[in-house]
Amino acid sequence: LARTRAGSWAPTVVLEAGLAAEAEEWQPVFQAVSQMTAVCRYDRANRGASDPAPTPRTLHDLAGDLHALLINAAIPRPVVLVGHSLGGLVVRLYAHQHPQAVAGLVLVDPMHADQFERIGPQFHPPSPGEPAWLTQFRRFWTTGWRDPAQNLEGVDFVASQAQARAIDSLGDLPLLVLTAGAYLHDVPPGAAAQARAAQLQALWQVMHREIAGQSSTARQILVETSGHFVQRDQPEVIVAAIQQMLEIVRAGA
Repeated sequence: LARTRAGSWAPTVVLEAGLAAEAEEWQPVFQAVSQMTAVCRYDRANRGASDPAPTPRTLHDLAGDLHALLINAAIPRPVVLVGHSLGGLVVRLYAHQHPQAVAGLVLVDPMHADQFERIGPQFHPPSPGEPAWLTQFRRFWTTGWRDPAQNLEGVDFVASQAQARAIDSLGDLPLLVLTAGAYLHDVPPGAAAQARAAQLQALWQVMHREIAGQSSTARQILVETSGHFVQRDQPEVIVAAIQQMLEIVRAGA
């Protein structure tokens, strides 16, 4: 697994990207965090400069790769894990499997194990003349890219979602959940479109509250003006959340 490290001090922050993303996605966050503590970003197998791996892959495979990275790179544990989107599922599973190896989690607009089943049915069947944003958004939530043959990492989402549902409690693990407040920022003006977008956004926030509910010490942070890729839209918010997590972890050390 291709990796880049910088900084010093403990704990080490490890950055886990979303589906089909690469480590470079984290550059602004990586650079800022390296001034605070040790930090590592990496490309998962089948992405960037990392080696290929057999597909299909599941959440257990991705969490296993993360564990191998920590061992092979001799990264001291416990670590702070930061996961975006699919990466949020990966780091949650890892924390569930290896609680002694994780000091805290920062989840950046993370996937929910049931998000497709709960959001997909909210869309009516396609209709002639519907706006492009609605067509594109429906395609994301309802089409076959969840099939491992149709996504760039070969991830089997059906199997991975089942594995994610097995994550019950994270105990009192320090947990920050960042929720994008403008997930549907491309929705055009108009009462009907805006009302629909607000309904979907509210459901997204509810699902993130459920994720936060897995830890007794969790806090949810609404990033009101950011889309899904918070690390692009407002990287400074992620940096601030990581700084807050470092303060929590160091105070409890």
